[in-house]
Amino acid sequence: MRWLGRLSIYYKVNGIIVGMLLLVGLLVWIVIRQATVDLLGQQMEKRGLEVANYIAALSANDILLDNHYALYERISKTQHNTEDVRYVLITDYTGRILAHTFSDGLPRGLATLRDSGGSSAVIKFDTNEGIIREVMVPIENGDIGFVRVGMSENSTQQLLNKTNRNFFIGIIMMCVIATFLATWLTSLIIRPIRSLADAVAEIQSGNLSARVEAKTGDEVGLLAVAFNQMVAGLKEKEKENNLLLEELRHKEAMRAFLIKKLFTIQEDERKRISRELHDETGQLLASLLAYMKLLLSKLTDQQQKELLQEARDVAVNALEGLRKIAVELRPPVLDDLGVTAAMQKYIQTFSGQQGLKVHFSVPEKQLELDPEVSLALYRILQESLTNIAKHARASNVYVCLSAAGQTVRLVVRDDGLGIDGGLESAGQKNRLGIYGMKERAELLGGSLDIHSENGCGTVVIATLPKILSNVLK
Repeated sequence: MRWLGRLSIYYKVNGIIVGMLLLVGLLVWIVIRQATVDLLGQQMEKRGLEVANYIAALSANDILLDNHYALYERISKTQHNTEDVRYVLITDYTGRILAHTFSDGLPRGLATLRDSGGSSAVIKFDTNEGIIREVMVPIENGDIGFVRVGMSENSTQQLLNKTNRNFFIGIIMMCVIATFLATWLTSLIIRPIRSLADAVAEIQSGNLSARVEAKTGDEVGLLAVAFNQMVAGLKEKEKENNLLLEELRHKEAMRAFLIKKLFTIQEDERKRISRELHDETGQLLASLLAYMKLLLSKLTDQQQKELLQEARDVAVNALEGLRKIAVELRPPVLDDLGVTAAMQKYIQTFSGQQGLKVHFSVPEKQLELDPEVSLALYRILQESLTNIAKHARASNVYVCLSAAGQTVRLVVRDDGLGIDGGLESAGQKNRLGIYGMKERAELLGGSLDIHSENGCGTVVIATLPKILSNVLK
């Protein structure tokens, strides 16, 4: 019955109306037909009794005088003048047939029909010519004889068939009229519902100006009014949402601008501190080492020389540490030789310090990248290797720098423990470096994806444009 649920209301209403009309018409036809059959049967029996009484009233003297010819003339004339009379029999009081209207002889079994339980005034039996109703009337209370008149139902059946045919034609005409009326009524009901459906489709496509005309005051009209009110409310909500969205976009743009500004200021500050450490503090330590060397050449006391040498060694270590910090803050090679050389140098230093095998692959051709892109790739590599050293417990790290079209990609993969619980767990553990890398990539119009499974290592993929557009700058 699922197909019934998919039918349009138009066909459902029409089907219900026409179906109910057919059902009622069928029931009425059955009742009327049965009533007609009963009425026609009663009328036939009544006519049969009238004919039999007429013949009985005129046949008493002829039976007593054995005037069989008069009896035959009378019943033949009666049969000829009465359409429904199939036969007429006259018997004496013993049941012996005195006259009948059968020209080919009396049918077998008809003479003894009354002997086998047929003593009632009217009996009904079936023949090869159809249903026969036989009426029997006594002559002089049965002391002289009986008149038996057989009434045929053929003409009655023909009349009944004609009546049924006319009735069926009437039912069909009523169904046709009902179909037109149901179609008209259904169209009145369906039209506003279809308008509602069309309006809903318009709203789904984003057109909140769609409205439904409420022409009636019934339930459908009230539904249309409520629908229009709902759409008006949706339109107001859309305006509010657009204002909120515009405000959110403005705030997001400001946030991105401030974060980018923060990164820029941070890098500028790193560059300034790196330059000051290298140029000023480094030069002071270098001058101090020169004076200490000169002083060593002047001393004659061996113990003083050893103490001064130890102090000079401490100053040398301090100068090396200072230069290392300056390089980490802003490697000069990044500005001088590019990101590939800077990464190569950083990986060598990192591998030596952490005891990790770092495999680095780069494109054969020199990459021409925007300075901000080079710096972002370098910082993402730094943060990735730092996270691996702190948390991954890896033995091997694979770093791949590649270019395709207008984009450059950095892939850092390790064979460590992976991020337990995924990125959400990393955020809960305040591993903000991951989100810092993601912010750097997205601010430059790129993306950063991290794939990790517990015990299967981690893969960091950063994809950035080679050259930044003016919008991003």
